[in-house]
This record gives sequence, C-alpha cells and structure tokens, in this order.
Amino acid sequence: MPAAPLPRDEDLRLAVLQDLDLLDAGADTDLDRVTALAAEVLEVPLCLVSLMDRTLLRILSHHGLDATQWPREDSFCAHVVASGRTILAHDLRLDDRFADNDLVSRRIPPLRFYAGVPLVFDDQVVGTLAVLDQRPRHDFDERKLQLLARFAELVHSQLAQHRERRQTQRERALFAAGPVGAMVWDAAVPPKPVYLSANLGGILGETFAEQLRAGKPFEAIVHPDDQALVQTGLSSHAVGELPSLALSFRLKQTGRHPRWLHQVSQADRDADGRLLRIRSYLFDLTRQKQLESSIEATKERLYLALESARIGTWDLNYLTQERMLNSRAAAMLGFREDELEHSNLGWMDRVHPYDRVHIDRATHDHRQGSGDVVALEYRIRHKRGHYIWVRSYGRVVEHDRQGRAVRVVGTLIDISEDKQKEALRNRQRQLLDLLNQAQTSFLLNRSVHDACEALFEPLLKISECVVGFIGVVQTGPNGEPQLLVPTISEAGWRDHHVVPGPSHMQRDDGLLFTRLDNLFGHAVTANEVVMANHLPSHPASRGLPEGHAELKNFLGLPIRFDHKVVGMIGLGNRPDGFDESLVQLLEPLVVTLGTLFHARDQETARVSAEQELQRLASRDGLTGLANRRHFFDVAAACLTQTRRYATPLTVALMDLDHFKHINDTHGHAAGDAVLKVFAEVLRESLRDTDTPARIGGEEFAVMLTSTPQDEAIVALERIRAALDQRPIEFNGQTIYATVSIGTVQWRAEHHDVDAMLAHADEALYTAKREGRNRVCLYRHEGQPNGHEAPSLRAANDAA
Repeated sequence: MPAAPLPRDEDLRLAVLQDLDLLDAGADTDLDRVTALAAEVLEVPLCLVSLMDRTLLRILSHHGLDATQWPREDSFCAHVVASGRTILAHDLRLDDRFADNDLVSRRIPPLRFYAGVPLVFDDQVVGTLAVLDQRPRHDFDERKLQLLARFAELVHSQLAQHRERRQTQRERALFAAGPVGAMVWDAAVPPKPVYLSANLGGILGETFAEQLRAGKPFEAIVHPDDQALVQTGLSSHAVGELPSLALSFRLKQTGRHPRWLHQVSQADRDADGRLLRIRSYLFDLTRQKQLESSIEATKERLYLALESARIGTWDLNYLTQERMLNSRAAAMLGFREDELEHSNLGWMDRVHPYDRVHIDRATHDHRQGSGDVVALEYRIRHKRGHYIWVRSYGRVVEHDRQGRAVRVVGTLIDISEDKQKEALRNRQRQLLDLLNQAQTSFLLNRSVHDACEALFEPLLKISECVVGFIGVVQTGPNGEPQLLVPTISEAGWRDHHVVPGPSHMQRDDGLLFTRLDNLFGHAVTANEVVMANHLPSHPASRGLPEGHAELKNFLGLPIRFDHKVVGMIGLGNRPDGFDESLVQLLEPLVVTLGTLFHARDQETARVSAEQELQRLASRDGLTGLANRRHFFDVAAACLTQTRRYATPLTVALMDLDHFKHINDTHGHAAGDAVLKVFAEVLRESLRDTDTPARIGGEEFAVMLTSTPQDEAIVALERIRAALDQRPIEFNGQTIYATVSIGTVQWRAEHHDVDAMLAHADEALYTAKREGRNRVCLYRHEGQPNGHEAPSLRAANDAA
C-alpha cells in the first residue's frame, strides 16, 4: 500500500492539532457512546475516532477494536487526512491504495471495508470518524455515508466541548492564586457573573467577594460615581458588539482610601457572531493610583516652594492680555522696567519661534483648568539680539465663574548658564561615546579609515558644523608633507564637481593635497590651530580649491603624536563661528586620533619589517632567487602534494660550466654578474608556479610542479639554450657561459627531497661527464636505454 502523501500545510495542521490539546485527553464516555451508536446504526462491527499526529494514528474512542494507535504510514485514515475528503472503499482488495496493506492481506480476520469522514478544525483535517468491517459492504450506500457524516458532526461537537472544558480548567487553575482575578459573565443584558476565580477575595476584598458569590449584583459593590461606567462597559459587548474593553473604576469606599480596580473584558462569540459569554480579568490598581496622587502632590509642593526664591516676577491678565514685569525680570532681557511693552503679545513676539507652540499649548491647558500651577522653560530674545533661556513658574490667583484662569502671577529666572553647561555636558558625553566608538572600531579591524568614518558624522553634529574632513599626513616623493583626505563631509567636495589641479588629485582612497601652502594646509605646516571666522583676513588664505562648496568660516586642528603632526581635522560653516571652547571640547578627540594614527604607522612599520625579514630569510642576497632553505621547504610541501594526489613533479640541479675559470679570468665581480644573468634567465624561462633557487656557489635547483617529464625537459632545454645564446657584458668584456642540468621525475621510491636530489645529482654528473652544456635525465633502473635520447632531441627541437 503506498503511503499517503503529507498535506501541503502539514506544519500548520500539526499546530492546530497541538492547539486542540486532545492527544492525551484520556477516555471520554460521551465519545464512546457516539462510536457505539454509530456502529449500531450503520450496522458495522468496528468504529473509531482518530487524530493523526506526525507519526501515529491516535485512536481517541473505538468500538470493536483493541488497538489505541497505528503507524501513520499503515493507516487508511492517513489518506483521508491527506486528501481532506471522505473515502469510501466497499472492498479494500479492489482499491489500489489499500489492497496490499497488512490489515487487508495478512490480518486475521482481514479487513475488507472502510469508510472515513474527515474531522476539520480551523480549516485543517486533524483526524477522522471511520467505520470498518471484515467483509465487503457493497450495501453501504449514499444514505449511510450521509449518516456517517452526521455522526462526524456530533464527534466534532464533542471534541470542541472537550477542548473548551480543558482550557477552562487550565485557565481557572492559573488564576486561582495569581494577582489577576477572573470573572465570567453570561450573555444577558445587563450581564450577570456565572464564575468567580478563587483569588478574587484578595483583589475585591473578602466581604465584596462573598456578596458576589451570594448573588448580589456586581454594581452593588462599585462606587456610586462609577456604577454607570461599569454597567455601560459590560453591556457594550452585547448592545454595541464591542470585542474588548479596558476600564478603571473604584469600589465602594470602606476605609480612608478607595480601592481602585482595572478590568479588561473580552467577548466570546459563536460562528454566527452571537454573544456566548464575557470574560473579565481584574487586578488591584489602588497602589498605582496612590503613587500617582502622591507624585502630583509632590510636584505641586515643589513648584510652590521654588516660587519664593525667584529673581524676577510677572503678572499676566488673560482677559486684557496685559503682562507686567518687575525691574529684575526686565533686566534679564537687558531692559529697564519702563522700556518694555506691558503686553503679552509683545512678550510672545520675543519668544523663540521654536518655543511658541509649546507655550501656547501649555497656556491653553492651564486656562481650561488642568491645574493652578504652570511651569515652562523657553528661550526669549535679549535686547542685544541673542536668546537667553528662562524658567517660568506661574500660579493662578483669580478664576472666572466657569473656573477658568483669569489672572496668573509667577517668577522668572535666567537659566542660560545651566543650559549651556547642560549642552556642554551632553556634547562631552557624546564626544566620549565617539572616542570609545573610534577606539573600539580600530581595535576590531585595525583600520584608521573605518574608525574615522564611524565618528565623522557624529563629530559634525557635536561641533554644529556643516562641512569638514579628517586628513592623514603622508610624505611626498621629495620628502615634503602631503595630506590624504579619505573622510570628508557630503556638503563639501562630494556634492560638487572636483576639478583636478596642481594642488590636489582624486585617488581611490580619497583626495590627496600635494601642496599645503593654503588655509587647509597651514595647520599641518605650521603645527598650530587655525581659527578663521573671516577667511579673507587670515594670512594663510589662498581661496578655495576649484569645486569646493562655499566656506564661511574654518577651524583646522592639527593631530599630533609626540609633538609631530600626523593628521588634521578640518571643520567649517559653523553658524555661530568658532571659539576656544570648541577647541578645548575637541582636544580629547584630537589626542585620541593622534594615538590611533601613530598606532597605525607602528603597525604598518611592523608588518613591513616582518615581510622584509621573511624575504631576507628566504631569498638569496645576490640573485634574488629562493635560497637553499626556502627551496627545501617548498620542495617538501610539493612532494607531499605529489605523493597524495599523484601529480607529476620534476626536480633539476644546474651547475654553471667552468665557473671557476670565469672567476679566475675575469674576477669575482664578473662571476657575480654571470650568476645574476642566469637568475634572470631562470625567471624568464619558468612559470610562476615553478621554484628556481640558488643552493650553492654556482649551483642552482628548480622545482617544476605538475609538470610531466617531456614538458619538463622542454623547459630545461629552453633554459640551457637561453644562457648558451646570451652574451654577458661586463666592464667592456663579453663573457659566454653555459650550464649543465641533471633532472629526475618523481617516482614512488622517492620518499623525500634528498632522494630526488641525489638522482638529479647523478644525472648532472652524467651531463658534466658527457661534455657539459646539456640536459640529462636520470634513468631509473629498468628504464629502456633508448628512452632518454628521443626526449632530449624533441626538447632540443622545441627549444
């Protein structure tokens, strides 16, 4: 029997099944009566109710069966779950889906008939109601199938009720001892409580809880002023079809303070939208309300205490819009008392535009009776044109008949210095965060560029500048300082067309300023802070590079380490100009960047030194080829790869012919020249993957990787011929040199590099013995004598 395919939404189906919480429900006598009645009415011996989980068919109720579960892949019901449709098989032996099932072909007595109806919850088939028989049932007609479907509806109803009972039991157990009480109301208007959780006495008070359990209406325990609110709220679920509602109310007062409750109610409805019940969840809000009241009282006492110690006073009449200020309040703004216009409109004209909406809103709320005290902080224009910060407290001293504020008196204090200190603290805190961010970024990836990029935009915000850059000092080809600018503001060069000129050029890593005889470069060349609030008046000003945005003011801060300039910060277009306070504020950032730049330089120098040491340790000083040690390291690694993957490998030893004669005749300097020329020949004739090395005075070695024997001989012959045909000029003399080469191809008996070099040395000896200036291949034992000559001839032709 082919296993039933999994439904397309199997995970969703299993989630619905899990939500039903019926797999471990245990025996259900009501469900057993349904299966027994279905078997009797439909005249079948076997009937079952099943749920299908991931691997098993779980049998919740059965009639005429002993089993409680079957493997899913062997069950008939799995096909009903997979298809989502009713299945009727009058004779299971004639149905391809079931004919070879063990229950049909091997069971005693075998099953011959099956009919199953899907049980659907939330649009997912979770199980079946099925009937079975040991004989074919061609008499099971459409009428009986409809009856089976009716019984399935009854089973569905039983399962739904069972699920609801289990959910209710869990819910009641949950609320029995917790801080949240639960109530269930019927669907009447007004609703009446039908269930109260056991912990409700601790929330309502034992007296009120006992009254409710005795049948007293809920409204009877509610504060008279809140009874209508509670009645309307609960009735709205039925009358207004409100799905959920949250409200707070008081109980009848039995002590010094009222008890507050917060109630969240939820309406349960059937499929047709009819109200079934209302669930309410309640918790004690008394402590929170007391805290809120205490906080409000404390605020008012604080405001009133501060009123007696203010510098200036004012008196505002909302009806006439007349505002009177004393001499001290007027002096805050730089006026004499008789110089100020005594109108609220004139006062509001001096308030900063950004703060007027805030004041209007607070005044409106205050007049509508939100409180007798109003407190505001805002900016107001001084006689000299700048703005100062003031803190204003007002108290209502007169109301109209409607209770609205008519006259307010208050105090005024200048808090500009406090605001400036607060702004400075905020900027210092932001700057400290920037320093930590820059240092963390540098420690993570060792990139000064990334660290500068991370802090640049916040730096512009802290300094209140529109344009800026961070540059790194470099040394030019003639030792002159240059400035590389990798980090620059969007409102500077990036928004404009940069025209390359004699003073700067665009590179992949940023803008490079090659001439620093200008305002930008003065911080570097003079090693001093450049502060120019009027650019034309600064002696270093030379105008702006072509393509730069307009610059109204400029601040250049040299970044130093050990008194040496290693970079600079450039900032411009600050609305209020630059002053010494900003320089002091940014000093920690400048010092930190100096340390990071130095650390970057030290890291670069260390890496370069390590690379140079590694190069010196692995290279021959005269020829630049690999030295003997490095050659043996590479050869050992290549031999390991060759032995593992059976790739071809060739090693050759080379010895310059009559090299002692060249030294004796032309001098050792000439000999060195010959060695250098031969090194050039090797580099020109070999691939990048090959390794040429000088392993002795005039002795060289070559490792040819992944190279078959014939190709290796061609390459070696090319080297021999290239040296043979190249005249070497030295001090007006022409020297000719030749080389003898012995080579060997790797074989299994070569267990290490020394074994290969020993055979290559034998071949080199043969080349020397046979007249020099030739390539000889090592002939392994058993190799035909005629093998070498054709290969060498072919190599000679190819070279």
